[in-house]
Amino acid sequence: MGVGYFSALAGSFLAADEHAKLTLLAEVERRVVDVLRPLVKKHGGEPRDDAVLLAIGERDAKPHLDLGWAELMASIVAGYPAYVEAFEALERMAPEGDRSALRLLTLHEVATVDFATKEIAGEGDSLAPIEDFLGRQIG
Repeated sequence: MGVGYFSALAGSFLAADEHAKLTLLAEVERRVVDVLRPLVKKHGGEPRDDAVLLAIGERDAKPHLDLGWAELMASIVAGYPAYVEAFEALERMAPEGDRSALRLLTLHEVATVDFATKEIAGEGDSLAPIEDFLGRQIG
């Protein structure tokens, strides 16, 4: 879902810098999905097809396509901590063997919030949390 969401948003931002940042967020989402798929299968689930997830993400992005960059970043800072809390709760109730994959799920949201916070503040290293996440968690 996140891949489609951030890809759709990237398509609505014409500034090369903003487009590239959203494309990188879509890549983060893709990598997290790749890590979580085996966990879903392990517990008897069937991961959704990429095309289905992409379509859901694109649908979810529609209300945000007209936002400006600052408004989009503010919406991430305001809304995504709820995902962090939900994913941390999931980690706490998960079997020990599943926690590292679920921690990754949580940390990707933390990195996204940190990125958006830095963007709002005008910090030149706004991508550092994303790059750190990709390098340390997925790399």
